[in-house]
Amino acid sequence: MFLDDKVSRAKEIIVYGAGSVADLLYAYLSMNSQQKKIRAFAVTNTNGAPLEKHDIPVISVTSARVKYPDALLIIAVHEKTVAAVLKTATELGFKQYIIGEAKELRRNLYHELYKYPLEKNKIFMMNYHGGGYGCNPKYIAEQLIKKDIDNELDIVWGVTGANHHFPERIRTVQIGTYDYYKELATSGIWIDNVRKTDEVEKREGQYYIQTWHGAAPFKKVEGDLEGRASEAIIEMGKRDSGMVDLFISGSEFYSKLYRDAFWYSGEILESGLPRQDVFWNGSNVIRKVRNNMNISDNKLIVLYAPTFRDDGNTDYYNLDLCSVKEAIRERFGKECVVCVSKHPLNNHIDYAMDKTEYIDVSIYDDFEEILATTDVLITDYSGCIYDYSFSGNPAFLYQPDLQQMKERRDFYVAPDKMPYPSACDMNGLTDIILNFDECDYANKLSQFMSEFGNYDDGKASERVCERIYSIIK
Repeated sequence: MFLDDKVSRAKEIIVYGAGSVADLLYAYLSMNSQQKKIRAFAVTNTNGAPLEKHDIPVISVTSARVKYPDALLIIAVHEKTVAAVLKTATELGFKQYIIGEAKELRRNLYHELYKYPLEKNKIFMMNYHGGGYGCNPKYIAEQLIKKDIDNELDIVWGVTGANHHFPERIRTVQIGTYDYYKELATSGIWIDNVRKTDEVEKREGQYYIQTWHGAAPFKKVEGDLEGRASEAIIEMGKRDSGMVDLFISGSEFYSKLYRDAFWYSGEILESGLPRQDVFWNGSNVIRKVRNNMNISDNKLIVLYAPTFRDDGNTDYYNLDLCSVKEAIRERFGKECVVCVSKHPLNNHIDYAMDKTEYIDVSIYDDFEEILATTDVLITDYSGCIYDYSFSGNPAFLYQPDLQQMKERRDFYVAPDKMPYPSACDMNGLTDIILNFDECDYANKLSQFMSEFGNYDDGKASERVCERIYSIIK
């Protein structure tokens, strides 16, 4: 293999990179147990980087140079970043280094993996690049397990970290390991809700179901962001759509969007979104969530769930929670508990709010269960408000950076054309809560939802599972 001579002679290895290419390298080295030589994953800047990867520390490349001066440095980053990374490595004086090219790593790894047979009854699932048991894949899995009384299906879930809970019928595998790529390469069906990164390769005979994670006609996405989103994001979307065999749609709006903005001309299953079944079948879920969070029935649950900002700005996550609680109590006649759910891309960030005033539910595996239990929602531009609309409960938009967001992302439907009361500052937010009109809101919400041709009726999971069984047979 193309790295074996240099790697076999090395006593210690530093991997320069901590992303998907580094995962690919780690899996490749694992084929001959050479990953045991890795002492650290090095990054140029540790801000926002994980503390460890595959139980190996992630440190700055400067620290790696000092701590392991004689180690072999393997550069494992995307092609467009190689030149800058190589320049840094040279300036730091690394004595020996090689470039682990992503295409070569993938080709050599999959050459070995394709020696294993494809298993048509094996289904590989993922949620948000390694998140827990949630979103559309969870509700599909629940239905599959319910129907699979003879235990004929082998369901595997790709995860990062260990703080996730799964049914006994589901096996988990850590993303980026050799076993992860092996499970992917031998599964007859893939189910995912985000784009697969470019180190993943689909083989002949595999069937890829993309459920997507969006449902709302709000922020523009995918091809409608060309010229605004990075070239890497656009290319990843195009590559992923080229592998997809079936997109799952929850509305006429999204069926059309898949055609117009997702570079996709294949089949669309207009089944509704499986995760939204919980709004029809969620009475047990509400009791479970309230018990888990120790919130009594006589208190309202107010959820603040803002989306992420492309520029990483966190200044706008600044609710005055005391004012919100007071307004909720005055308008709805009950005390409330505020829960905060950070976007998955913001889980490592502290919001500028008093932590004693809210419960952080960001690590809860299934965000949809939190939504279904919520009595009042406050968000900004998050598509979760569309899912939440199936509950019919009050929802408010707090948008202090509305103009900036319009310039960066733009919207399919202007916020002032939506049925949700909106405000751009805290005084405005408390005003729209205090003056909330239930009848007016219900009428506007009903009209708004009907305009997008929803397919949801609580049976989406059943329809998707029927399709999966037809594929397997």
